[in-house]
Amino acid sequence: MRDFYQGKVVVITGASSGIGADLALLLASYGARLALVARRTDKLAELREQCAAAGAEVLVHGADVADEAAMLALRDAVLARWGHADIVIANAGVGGLNPADRFSLSVHRKIVETNCIGLANTLIPFVPSMMERHQGQLVGVSSLAAFRGLPKAASYSSTKSQQAVFLESLRVDLRPHGIAVSSIHPGFVVTPMTQHDEFKMPFLVPVRKSSLLVARAIRRRRPVYLYPWPMRLLTWLNRHLPPWLYDRLMPKLGGYKEKVEARVF
Repeated sequence: MRDFYQGKVVVITGASSGIGADLALLLASYGARLALVARRTDKLAELREQCAAAGAEVLVHGADVADEAAMLALRDAVLARWGHADIVIANAGVGGLNPADRFSLSVHRKIVETNCIGLANTLIPFVPSMMERHQGQLVGVSSLAAFRGLPKAASYSSTKSQQAVFLESLRVDLRPHGIAVSSIHPGFVVTPMTQHDEFKMPFLVPVRKSSLLVARAIRRRRPVYLYPWPMRLLTWLNRHLPPWLYDRLMPKLGGYKEKVEARVF
């Protein structure tokens, strides 16, 4: 994969930890030029040093992806530095629980603003310059939660579904312009976001294995990619369960605690 990423300008949001940080380190080792975005600038500074030590040219940008002006400033900084972006990876996102019997509109708003508005704020500013060059790739990191409404997760599941549909529409529209769009759907990955016990998380994927799988899917310009394969199979089965059966099975199989409070993680 080194030959593919060598010298490419790659933008990664949500780069301060988890999937984003490890993916940045992996692509740095492949010789990519990186624009790293996150709210936690102290973590970004540490990551910049690590990526630079691997030989990468790195630009860091402190921003909340829900802030349109900040993300436009990111686009301007990337174009001023390198003239273009080859790959833009909208990885920033939040998880959360929001059970219907304790539903929080403020939690819902936060999840929607980060996962949905943030995705658009990340990708859309780079579309005009990619169209001019007739090349580029937009990548959205969604979730396997996109394919059915999970118990106690109306906010999270619905935003991940929105991401998948949004990316599909972009893919159809931008294909004639030479721009690829990839929708990446991880299962459970060992990151700070999975450090809780409020439901079962089978087939946990180590973060470096996740990064390798994502990097390969991007290189192959996969329009939709679900991983790991056991969760991909379970997701396929879930999608084909009739509602009456899904409603009864899923709360039990998922091991969800009966009483959870609405929160973002």
